[in-house]
Amino acid sequence: MERTSQAVIIILYACMSVKAFEMEITPANRIVEQIGETLVLTCNTTGCASPSFSWRIQTDNPLGGTVSNHGTYSTLTMSPVSIENAHDYLCTVFCGLEKKEKSVKVELYSFPSDPVIEISTSLVAGEQTTVICKIPDVYPSDHLEVLLKKEEHILLEKNFFEDDSTNTETKIVTYSFYPTTEDIGKEITCVAKLPIANMDFEPKERVTSQKLNANFGPKNTVITASPSNSAMEGDSLKLTCVTESNPPPQIVWRRQVADKSVQYLVENNVLSIPHAHFTDSGLYICEVINLVTNKTEKATVDIVIQGAPNIAEFSIKPSTTVREGENVSIRCSAESNPPPKIVLRRKSDGADMGLYSEGGILLLPSVTFLSGGDYECVAENKFGKNKSAVALNVEYGPKNIIISVIPAATVKEGETVTMKCTSSGNPAPVISWKKKTVTGESEKIFKDATLTIKNIESQDLGLYECEAYNQFGKEEKAVKLLVQVPPQNITVLVHPSENVKEGENVTITCSTYSNPPSQMVLKKVHPEKEIILSSVNGTFTLYNVTKNDTGRYLLDVFNEVGNNIKVIEIAVVGRKSGKTRSNDACDYCILLCNSNSNTCSRDFDLRVKKSKDKWILQSCKSTEAESVIT
Repeated sequence: MERTSQAVIIILYACMSVKAFEMEITPANRIVEQIGETLVLTCNTTGCASPSFSWRIQTDNPLGGTVSNHGTYSTLTMSPVSIENAHDYLCTVFCGLEKKEKSVKVELYSFPSDPVIEISTSLVAGEQTTVICKIPDVYPSDHLEVLLKKEEHILLEKNFFEDDSTNTETKIVTYSFYPTTEDIGKEITCVAKLPIANMDFEPKERVTSQKLNANFGPKNTVITASPSNSAMEGDSLKLTCVTESNPPPQIVWRRQVADKSVQYLVENNVLSIPHAHFTDSGLYICEVINLVTNKTEKATVDIVIQGAPNIAEFSIKPSTTVREGENVSIRCSAESNPPPKIVLRRKSDGADMGLYSEGGILLLPSVTFLSGGDYECVAENKFGKNKSAVALNVEYGPKNIIISVIPAATVKEGETVTMKCTSSGNPAPVISWKKKTVTGESEKIFKDATLTIKNIESQDLGLYECEAYNQFGKEEKAVKLLVQVPPQNITVLVHPSENVKEGENVTITCSTYSNPPSQMVLKKVHPEKEIILSSVNGTFTLYNVTKNDTGRYLLDVFNEVGNNIKVIEIAVVGRKSGKTRSNDACDYCILLCNSNSNTCSRDFDLRVKKSKDKWILQSCKSTEAESVIT
């Protein structure tokens, strides 16, 4: 009983595991597919361990796909789907002797992308333009509806119901109109619809919009000047060029100056002049160019810059440093509005020095050293005045030497003397001192303007020359220095001797060195009466001496610097009797010799010698002495 129950259970299980042979197609019944996509149809079986599959189209068209069997199911792949794939597809399955079939209908469409709007990028306001709307790869196009509008305003409606296209096509809608400046920024919209009844696909409506950008201008171009078109020199000035144009134009500033030439300035609608100058005056031109419309417009404004003068040029030609004798021109120019009055003059110690010009040009032919100095240019108008100065440096050789001697050119021995030499010249001369030698030549002794000689001696006297020198020449000037010396080196000669006989003549000769020359006085010391004798060229003669001439004599040698005294002792002894007249004649001869040497030599046989311009008798002999004396 137990075995029987188990067998029944096994049979029941076996019956329950065996299913009936079935098939299905997915997607089932009806498929809507977009052309260009991939479509896979699957034929699936149950209840058959080893089915066999076949696919076919219910017409005589090619299958148009790829079949792949996978045990209990089979696939038909169409990639990409094309118009040729729009059919009923039948799948047949054999399971042993059993056969089953099912079909599916494939319907196709093409609406792959949004419309494309084409508008010329060089759209110009007032000029006709065309809007093109393209709907790419539409199928079936006989259901296509197109709407073209500007904002909410409908421009064009079109359908393609009459179209008999059998493949995908790009459909085009065009519309021409005249854009205005008000159209800028408005949207052109193209709406494409593909409403096919009983076909379930999305989207069935595609929309594309594009903003209009109408090019125009330039027009109504104006220039504004801030703060105004008449500004003061140094102020900031801003010129703004305003125009109407789309796209924004290219802007070029130009300035037309007095000589009619045109200058190119910045390329910007604002021209800024941070510090206005007189040269900024002129006619300013703003030229605006729309490169799309190829149109140009200009605006102008006249700018006037006023103010006090500015010295533009102040020059000396050929140079600020010239040589004496050159021709010199001094020029001064100034800028201002209104034009300035220009005065050009030479200044010295704050006072005008005669050189004056109101034309801004001063010509100095063959300049001298007196032409050098500061020159001033004064430019003035109603807004104020301006000054500038420049120095003219005239180079010249030494001149106008001045020698000063302190304390004087005549000094006493032992003193200090200072000799100072000054000279004008440019560049400043180099000064040196020379002294004349005994040979007459000049010897340089000192290189400086001031020569100081301390403890001066007699050999320092002489002619001193000051020499001033620069590269343009030299000049010399001399001063004679005298050294005062008291009598010195005194020599006294007594002839025939200090002891003489009565009746003889005694000659006292004195020589000395002094400056200035000395005077000499011979004094006899006598208790009752002082006897003073003057010299004749340094010689004293005592004629026909007697005993009374015996005594002490003082020889005083002096000048204004000092003196020296020599003492002479003269002794006179009595003579023997019988003195000849010849001796008297010889005494007389000595007198004659000192006064007239020719007479003396003619009448007497003499031997004399000359000492310091004085005749000294050495011997006297004459047979005619008697008659001479008589």
